[in-house]
Amino acid sequence: MDPKPFFVKNPIRNLNLSQQFAVVASGLCLAISLALVALAATSSRHMQLAQQESYGATLAQQISRRVTTALESGDLLSVKASLQHFVATSSAEEVAIFDIEGNALGRTGDILGQNPQHYSAPVTIEGDVAGEVIITISVDNALAAHRRFVFTLAGLAILLSLAAYGAALHLGQRFSSRLARLANSIALEGEDDSTPSTGATGNEIDLLATRIDALPMDLLRARTTGASREENYQKTAVLYLQLNSLVNYVDTLDQHSLHRYTDRLHQVIYGAAGFYAGELQVVRQFGLAVYFSGSSSAGSPSFRAASCAWLVKELSRELEKQLPLSMSIGMAISQSELGVGDESDIYPGLYLQHTLDELQAICASKPPNILLAPGTCEDLDIAGRLEHQPTELRDYEMLVNFEGPYKDLLERQLRLIWKRMAELSRQ
Repeated sequence: MDPKPFFVKNPIRNLNLSQQFAVVASGLCLAISLALVALAATSSRHMQLAQQESYGATLAQQISRRVTTALESGDLLSVKASLQHFVATSSAEEVAIFDIEGNALGRTGDILGQNPQHYSAPVTIEGDVAGEVIITISVDNALAAHRRFVFTLAGLAILLSLAAYGAALHLGQRFSSRLARLANSIALEGEDDSTPSTGATGNEIDLLATRIDALPMDLLRARTTGASREENYQKTAVLYLQLNSLVNYVDTLDQHSLHRYTDRLHQVIYGAAGFYAGELQVVRQFGLAVYFSGSSSAGSPSFRAASCAWLVKELSRELEKQLPLSMSIGMAISQSELGVGDESDIYPGLYLQHTLDELQAICASKPPNILLAPGTCEDLDIAGRLEHQPTELRDYEMLVNFEGPYKDLLERQLRLIWKRMAELSRQ
């Protein structure tokens, strides 16, 4: 079944956030305003009817009093004259007098309005009812005035709704622009960093959710921490990095250029280590070590060390294309039964030195690929997630490639680090 018809049923859902705010705000404002207009129209109509009823009854009583004397004497001419004068001087369109039996004693005027209203009053002679006066008043003008009143209020309600639309649109644009900037700040390389037109694909919240879903969240978890003393006695994977190019540049580059070069190296290694909870330290004059220990959703310490090494290698290769300097780094990975140690317990750090010496000796041969110690190759994650081949260096094996899903995650991490480095270089 084609899912598109389901989206057609809710067109507001595909508007951007500022337009949604504006439509909802103006719709609520219009609904409330029209409810108040209906209430005002009903109330004013009731008041108007009450006033008309009172006015008509008063006029009928007034003409009743005028013709009472003439009826007592039986002077119908005087009655007719009174009726004609009353029609000429009041708003009544027609006045008629009937006797007690319903016979017309006099009638004056013509009904011209389309909405006539009749009002009556009894004619009494010496306390007895001798007849009835019926006057007819047109309420066309009153109804027209009432309609103008209602239309005026409705027009004000529409103007108020348009004002609410504009205000909500302005505020919504500020909010949606901020969400769009947040979405663009976490966009991976290859995605459009410009503020998108979300009218066809959803609003800014949908865009932000899409960008977040595209991130490798399994490998972007917060670093796990524990008691430092326990970590000192956990099995630790060590990634040793021999800075081969830096050895040649120490005596050839000026201080400023050398600082910029080492700063780029630091950004590459520190950024790659951050994805896998690696602890970076300088352990030799031209040697760095990244330590991985403890459990993590990204894999075992050895697998995380291999993943970090792959990122450093690829980032260095990309950076060499933009810099006139070489970024040659020899890398090897091994394992230690103990961790780095700390200021309260130096034994683990002393125990770790022989592993660092071995890795330094391996990297002194400047291997072109990432090397894995024999114990590292026995790790379950290493054996199941990447390919490695034997070498002639002390039973070390070189890393060849990662399995499909892990290679995809590494490439996405690579784009994230590269984007961050590009932002830092523009600052």
